[in-house]
Amino acid sequence: MILFLCFTFELAFKGSSFSYLYRLIRFIYFGGLFAVGFLYFLYLCGLRNFSVFSLAYGGADIFSPFANDYHQFAYFVAPLPFIGLFIFGKERRKIVKFLSLLCILLCIKIGLATTSSTLVSSWAISAFLFCTLKVLEFLNKLNRSRSIILAFFCLILIIFIFNYESFLTLISNFFKGDSNGENRLVIWSNAIKAWGYSPIVGLGPGSFSGTKVFFGYEAHNTFLQILTQGGILGGTAYILLISKLTKSISVNVYILCAVIALVIYGLGINDLRRTVLWFYYILFYFLNLKGEEEKSEGTTVNTVIKPALRAKKSIN
Repeated sequence: MILFLCFTFELAFKGSSFSYLYRLIRFIYFGGLFAVGFLYFLYLCGLRNFSVFSLAYGGADIFSPFANDYHQFAYFVAPLPFIGLFIFGKERRKIVKFLSLLCILLCIKIGLATTSSTLVSSWAISAFLFCTLKVLEFLNKLNRSRSIILAFFCLILIIFIFNYESFLTLISNFFKGDSNGENRLVIWSNAIKAWGYSPIVGLGPGSFSGTKVFFGYEAHNTFLQILTQGGILGGTAYILLISKLTKSISVNVYILCAVIALVIYGLGINDLRRTVLWFYYILFYFLNLKGEEEKSEGTTVNTVIKPALRAKKSIN
């Protein structure tokens, strides 16, 4: 089913223009947050059901509208802050810029309502990466020397040293901040033990971890889940996929950090069965691809037209 949907997404996006894909991602951002924001308002008002659908996960105080697994909903929210920043930088209308920033705040508030420590960790790491890349981009535009860039990294190291307790708290929350976190190390170690039974080709479809080896639970880590199912061959294929994706979108810091947020989220849960994840991956890939194609076509046109105009003026 996932493979069929991936081919469907690819077929739909491959023949689309950058402007169409941008309008699509803008619709997902504003339309999705408007709909979810309305449900979140009902949730804050004390409602836990909307019609026959639940707004909470398993009766707990966890916001997860229309989703039996709050991770499925969190995957939808994870890249949205960076998409909002992308729209903010792309749009010229001030009202759209203002709404994009407002929706980022709403998105963060909604994400925190899922109580997912994995989501918070993925946002924190991706936001740090985003700030670092934007500063380096700014320094490169100013043609600063390598010594300035080295000083910047030294500053980051100093900040890390003096705020190490905050980073340790973030790591601690990743393992203890939710119901899945408490057993993550045990589940991961048992996944590695299960992988040892068939390290090359894996054990095939299924879940082979848990509080004991072969206890029937997922590894709660995408890479370890792939290793247990597909072995080194499957793990290598996954690394190549992520490397190809991140390399192709590396020119766009906003989309790159959106993808990194999804990848990091996958370190705390198995994400390969999440339809929304594959939708985002394929959409981001073609969004960047079409954008680069349009830029190259525009450069080619300018290279041909401008000399011709200069030659015409000289003749006249």
